[in-house]
Amino acid sequence: MAEYKDIHGTTIRNSAGNLAGAKTGELFYDSTNRDFKYQYPNVTSAGSWRTGNNINTSRETTRGGFGIQTAGIIAGGNPLTADTEAYNGTNWTEVNNLNTGRYNGNAFGLNSAGILATGYTTTNVANVESWDGTNWTEVNDVNTARRSPSGGGTATSGLIAAGTGGLANVELWNGTSWTETTDLNTPRASGHTSATDSTAAIVYGGYNPAASATITSNESWNGSSWTEVNDLNTGRSNGQGVGTSTDGLVAAGYKDTPSPAANISPAATELWNGTSWTSTTALPTSVRNYGSSGTTSAAFLAGGYTSTTVASSYDWTGAGANIGAWSTGGNVNQARSDLFGFVGTQTASLIAGGYKQPASEYVDLTELYDGTSWTEVNNLSVEKSSGVFMGSQTSALYTGGDTGSEVSTNESWDGTNWTEVGDLNSAKRYMAAAAANNTAGLIFGGTPGPTVNTESWDGSSWTEVANLNTARNTLAGAGTQTAALAFGGYTGTARTVNTELWNGSAWTEVNNLNTARSSLGGTGTTYTAALAFGGSEPPESAKTEEWNGVSWVEVADLSTARQEIGAGGTTTAGLATSGYANPADTASTEEWSGSSNVTKTIDTD
Repeated sequence: MAEYKDIHGTTIRNSAGNLAGAKTGELFYDSTNRDFKYQYPNVTSAGSWRTGNNINTSRETTRGGFGIQTAGIIAGGNPLTADTEAYNGTNWTEVNNLNTGRYNGNAFGLNSAGILATGYTTTNVANVESWDGTNWTEVNDVNTARRSPSGGGTATSGLIAAGTGGLANVELWNGTSWTETTDLNTPRASGHTSATDSTAAIVYGGYNPAASATITSNESWNGSSWTEVNDLNTGRSNGQGVGTSTDGLVAAGYKDTPSPAANISPAATELWNGTSWTSTTALPTSVRNYGSSGTTSAAFLAGGYTSTTVASSYDWTGAGANIGAWSTGGNVNQARSDLFGFVGTQTASLIAGGYKQPASEYVDLTELYDGTSWTEVNNLSVEKSSGVFMGSQTSALYTGGDTGSEVSTNESWDGTNWTEVGDLNSAKRYMAAAAANNTAGLIFGGTPGPTVNTESWDGSSWTEVANLNTARNTLAGAGTQTAALAFGGYTGTARTVNTELWNGSAWTEVNNLNTARSSLGGTGTTYTAALAFGGSEPPESAKTEEWNGVSWVEVADLSTARQEIGAGGTTTAGLATSGYANPADTASTEEWSGSSNVTKTIDTD
């Protein structure tokens, strides 16, 4: 391996180990390991959906979405409304209404300059309105009144095509007026469009009244004629396409099956590359009649219909987005399950207790992790499982747990030995904890129950505080005594996606996990950044989700699906260890590298 002094003519930074704050693409020299390294983003090979904040007014059949992910608009919808909402990538805000309420129209453009054309009130309308970033203004009507057309483009150069009633008619918009042009080859209603402008578009899917079914066919527009191109993988209608004529995206919608009773909304997402469609990450929920816009790398989807109108919204992040990655760490000495966390960092952790399956034995074994391997140290005073931890590798608290029934005892770790300290107000197990250290923490949920009970620790005693909104056990937590997050768990009847935020005095429900599960792992030192992984769906799960302060985003899976998992560390440097991985407990440990950058070594031989 080359020495630093052997690299001439290049200015690089020197670091003892990995360089803190290295920028993506930066070359640096690790003087400890005598390696040249660079930072690169660990990226997705496929895109992902995250659940966003709800719109203010539940609605369907808007087909009135336009803009980009961080500056979008939806307008109109059913029940009949003129309501307009603006999206900033996080929240939806009500803005000035349409002049004419409608649904099943079509919209395109940007949040500063958009068009909403046609639709349905009590009859099909030809009405068109222009959005200037603040207000709607009526402009020239289309030539043919219609509802459920396809459409796309910009505020000054776009098109609408077809619509309900067997239409194949196409009209072009030049910023002032509409001109009829060449018809589609196949009549369709409620189709989808991805368009660059009035000269380049692809229209796909929809409902063909002649065939009485949704269709897969696609047609490409070159400014003068329509050409049939490669079909969708999943025929669908009642969605809205995003992107351009050569880079498009469609999700969910309505699929007509041979049995009318079996009509479904597919969650399937597909990407168009200018030649063909490729299936990618499905939308978390099957939905149709939504509004959407954006690009194949950043899009939004809002409102729609499942079995009723919904207020849900989702954000799409395309391939190439930063994600984290799991890598293999050292095995624990004793495979075990019934763990609900541990304390410390990725390179200095402590784990204790647990349950051996299929031997059905409680464990008192304590082990320390140094970033490479686990070492056995002095045991707990009592063999038990299913308690929670607070603190660090050298100063920790183990609270509650299971010895055959719930216990109220606590044990304190001083770096060498465990000592029993003040009891909980009530015996419990299968709860979650949030703590910055072993003198200020919070525990919540658990059994008996499941329970909503929450207790706060001040270093010497426990105090009952405000309850969770949803009773549950085998949940996970992150954060601190005054700013915590509770997520997942089992309600007594079902696994839950429910997420709650603690502000030091009360719990508030916030955006849900994408996947309901119990017995999962959770990490995070604040309530604005957390990681959820593993658990039981059932079966055992490998899914990992990252909390960004607003919503959960699916990221890279664990290598080993597991539940009743030991979890600790941070959202950028977490640890998952042990747990039950059907058909037996596992000793494996996995290390999480967060979604910042991953360091790679350059081979200079």
